[in-house]
Amino acid sequence: MIKIGKTLRLVGLFTSLVYQISFAQVFTPAQTRADLSYLKRKLDLLHPGMGYYTPQPRMEHLYDSLYNRLTSPVNYLTFFHHVSPLVAALKDGHTNLNHRRNYIGKNTLFFPFYIRLVESQYFISHNVSADTSLQRGTELLTINGRLVADLHRELMNTDHSGSDGDNLTGRRQWSLVQFADYYAAWFGSADSIKLTYRLAGDSLIRQTRIKCLTLHDFRTTIQSRYGVELDQRPNLSVRVVDTLTHTAVLRISSFMGLKKKDPFQWAFNRRLKRAFKQIRHENIQNLVVDMQGNGGGIVVNSARLLRYWMPKSFRIMEHEEMKRGARAELVTRWNPFSALNFSLQYRADNRGGFASRSANRRYRPRHRDAFAGNLYFLLNGASFSATTSVLAKTLDAGMGTFVGEASGSAYWGDFAGHFKTVTLPNSRLQVRIPLKKLTHDVDSERSNGFTIEPDFTIMRSFDDLMTNRDYVLDYTLRLIREGVVVRPGLEKQPSRNRPLQASR
Repeated sequence: MIKIGKTLRLVGLFTSLVYQISFAQVFTPAQTRADLSYLKRKLDLLHPGMGYYTPQPRMEHLYDSLYNRLTSPVNYLTFFHHVSPLVAALKDGHTNLNHRRNYIGKNTLFFPFYIRLVESQYFISHNVSADTSLQRGTELLTINGRLVADLHRELMNTDHSGSDGDNLTGRRQWSLVQFADYYAAWFGSADSIKLTYRLAGDSLIRQTRIKCLTLHDFRTTIQSRYGVELDQRPNLSVRVVDTLTHTAVLRISSFMGLKKKDPFQWAFNRRLKRAFKQIRHENIQNLVVDMQGNGGGIVVNSARLLRYWMPKSFRIMEHEEMKRGARAELVTRWNPFSALNFSLQYRADNRGGFASRSANRRYRPRHRDAFAGNLYFLLNGASFSATTSVLAKTLDAGMGTFVGEASGSAYWGDFAGHFKTVTLPNSRLQVRIPLKKLTHDVDSERSNGFTIEPDFTIMRSFDDLMTNRDYVLDYTLRLIREGVVVRPGLEKQPSRNRPLQASR
């Protein structure tokens, strides 16, 4: 046992040493310039949204500025920071700059709190640190000498994941809900952090130093301390919440498949059928579709959901297109059928690229178990990608009452579909690049903003924080009891002219 203990300690020391060496690795100007130019070539070749949200001349100017400033040796994390503005300037929520493999791992130490924003103040909602005096409602003021608000703003601006165009809700949501992950990715792993804070109901500013935790310890502690509070609802679950108003909540946390090996998504479809059969048997007249935090998934699953309330045959997409260079990423030598498959799915377009042959696919509404009552949608900034497709099509059909905050992606569509992860040759940084431009089959005059905007914008109060209340659902249930219905159907809804582009 003693030998095993010594061996484990040696392994731990070795892993820590490898991490520190990796963190301190220095790259020459020639290496960093080669990496940056490699990334720019790949973006120009593959990304269908170059110049869409940020004009191409501005992108070129930014690239030249970043390239010309690489005149001195830099370490790994500094170069990560240097590359970030080029990726962020695309303003595409599906394009992500990620660390090289194993940079974030089981030995990475994380900020040991969940924090939430109430108006302009940041409070601890869940504490997994050893200091249990920092209870829910403790206001965090600074972290390592910096205002929490400034840190949050920096993390929001460095990563556009989950947020398209100039929309802020997605960036705000993800960078706050995953603050510990964002902090470690941007500032690196740290043994401890220094905090200043105010306890709930106390004006005295205090300070302390708190140890950071591994992901395993973080998860173990959050489960033991707050297990009863964690959202354990399975995807596509139905819960009757008010028998008087015949109201149920359908929780849709993801449009990803329920099983790893299910190419036709039969498992998702079966559970969806069960959900709407239950809704019919329970005589539900007001259905709350909770898609808060749903980052999207497989488009066919979003179409299957829409079939249960869309009034007539519909398409999800009007266009699906990609650049010419994307073909080489989908047609590979090791797969002799990939060229045939590509030809069956895509055709050459008049812009030198390729268009999908299946974009015109139509979906017929379901008649059995179809829902004909009032629809209420719970959404926030993390309602992204295929989730926004559902919201956009529903809004376009003149249906639904939307409660919460604006979705993360755009009414017009997004850049997604297929992806290519490129690895920069020297630093090994990874950038995920979408290959397709997906344009929703929607009428621009029926939009209510660049994203899907809520009819009722709901913000967290301090009392909501302290009681861990689902405040968006509570507000929606009040609307239902009061008989508030914003969109009963397209024929009763006047059209409105709104721009599809975000402001530049």
